[in-house]
Amino acid sequence: MKKFIGDIKMFVKCAKHIEYLCKGLVFLHIVNAIFNSVSPFINIYMAARIVDMILAGEPWKETLMMAGITAGLNFFVVIMKAILKYFISVRRSVFNYNYKYSKNHKISEMDYDYVDTVEIQQTLNKIYQYENMNGGGLRRFESNLPTMIGHVFTIIFSVAMTLELFISHYPENLVGMAKYIVTPYFAIFILAINAFSVWFTSHCHTKNTRFESKETLKFTFINQLSSSLLSLPFDSGGAMNIRVYDQKHIIKNSLNDAIDGSYVVLDGCADYSVKNEIIPCSIMETATQIILYTFAGISALVGRFSIGSISQYISSIFKFTGAVSALVNTVEMLRVNNEITKIYFDFIERPSHMVQGTLPVEKRDDREYEVEFRDVSFKYPNTDSWALHHVNFKFKIGERLAVVGMNGSGKTTMIKLMCRLYDPTEGQILLNGIDIRKYDYKEYHSIFSVVFQDFQLFAFKLGQNVAASTDYNEEQVKKSLIEANFGERLDRLEKGAETYLYRNFEKDGVEISGGEAQKIALARALYKNAPFIILDEPTAALDPIAEAEVYSNFNSIVGDKTAIYISHRLSSCRFCDRIAVFDGGSVVQFGTHDELLANENGKYYELWTAQAQYYTT
Repeated sequence: MKKFIGDIKMFVKCAKHIEYLCKGLVFLHIVNAIFNSVSPFINIYMAARIVDMILAGEPWKETLMMAGITAGLNFFVVIMKAILKYFISVRRSVFNYNYKYSKNHKISEMDYDYVDTVEIQQTLNKIYQYENMNGGGLRRFESNLPTMIGHVFTIIFSVAMTLELFISHYPENLVGMAKYIVTPYFAIFILAINAFSVWFTSHCHTKNTRFESKETLKFTFINQLSSSLLSLPFDSGGAMNIRVYDQKHIIKNSLNDAIDGSYVVLDGCADYSVKNEIIPCSIMETATQIILYTFAGISALVGRFSIGSISQYISSIFKFTGAVSALVNTVEMLRVNNEITKIYFDFIERPSHMVQGTLPVEKRDDREYEVEFRDVSFKYPNTDSWALHHVNFKFKIGERLAVVGMNGSGKTTMIKLMCRLYDPTEGQILLNGIDIRKYDYKEYHSIFSVVFQDFQLFAFKLGQNVAASTDYNEEQVKKSLIEANFGERLDRLEKGAETYLYRNFEKDGVEISGGEAQKIALARALYKNAPFIILDEPTAALDPIAEAEVYSNFNSIVGDKTAIYISHRLSSCRFCDRIAVFDGGSVVQFGTHDELLANENGKYYELWTAQAQYYTT
């Protein structure tokens, strides 16, 4: 019972969330369900009255009027159902959009250290797999909600239409079989049989649904594998490898194995359903209907009801048994679906644990800020190794700081901590002497412009990519692109900043190289005009000439901003004021290029000479 109550609470929660995502949709489903349910009972009731009028010899005008009323009621219901269908289709589109957006919105609002974990990726994968596999989750509840409501109203209407069959006067002095069947006790027996039939149907369907749910979990991996394999030929890199290494046979064989596995699962589910639900439930339902029809038929023969009434009762009984069976199946399916829906709610309701802060970031016209790492250590979530260990250094706004070190030394991790994508495990990061966790979280982000290694451009207009907004200042966009050395390519674009990148949405969109994409990402950082600009390998995809241009114009590009420059190419560090050398998650050296190079036993000298040998003869 506790589990059932919990499931009902989840139904209510789902309905409320659907209403939150699309106001009015639940109400429309309820109204539509009422019209769908009442429609057949109009014909059942009115047909019974017309039959009785004909058999009673009523005037044909009155009978014809009754038929006209029936046709009018049916016309009204049909019109209302058509109107409701239209409004529901519109609102359902809104719901589907908002439901999809709710997950993307949660990801964008969620603490980054959650987003960057395997756990969240697996949770999202589960949600998408269940949705793609069988429409599971909140979408399944929404699509089955009108069905469930409709069954409830069908049961209510059918009970109202058959109630007289059980409670009206029972004639006395009956003979033969009638004296045993047309009695209140037999009516109670019939109700008990119906209750048992409901329980039996529910039990069989529950077993079958649980079995299918368990078996279809196997589709998660199968669908994931199939989707991955089917997308390979459409990926530019994948398409090239398929041809060069003749991988189409591997893909085909792997897909065949996945499909064969799905057939095994489907055949097993079908066999189990036939043996454990379809056959036994059909036998039980047929036996129950025979008993009900016998009771109704003999009641009519002994004169309890008119011929029209008995057709009303039999039709209503048929509707009742069908609705009860269908309602049990729907509810049980949604109870199983609750386990899937819970994954979605756990995801979107996951609270933030990062301190949001309340202090405003001081807006300084002179951009005089000071950043200090004070004994900072950090471990990534669910790991035991230190990515950073006892990091200490300080620098001021206006300085050019280069950060160098081998792969995995902690350079990018340091940037993520400074931008508060993560919080330190130990120690403090200070901005003007104040722990950055005390600043308003979103306002603190506003002082950084960052070009990460794995930056992302979208298939939107060039200007929108630079401004990171649908609206933008075209002159400022052009200025930023020119400063990022994208000016020549911009001049060749017929639509300028209005040009779409890529051809995902526009057939006349332009394809750009990796180096050009990196320049656009740099222009985006410049357009934001934040006091801090952080460049993580900003020239990695540029050709040597373009790279040299960035270096030579670096000071003019950055202006009075503080620049933090991460690079593997130590020759690019010479124009920076100071250099932080990372090794094994710690800052092992800190100073100018000449100071660090003078220490022949230092890590910087080792890295410099290792690279310099390839540029000397």
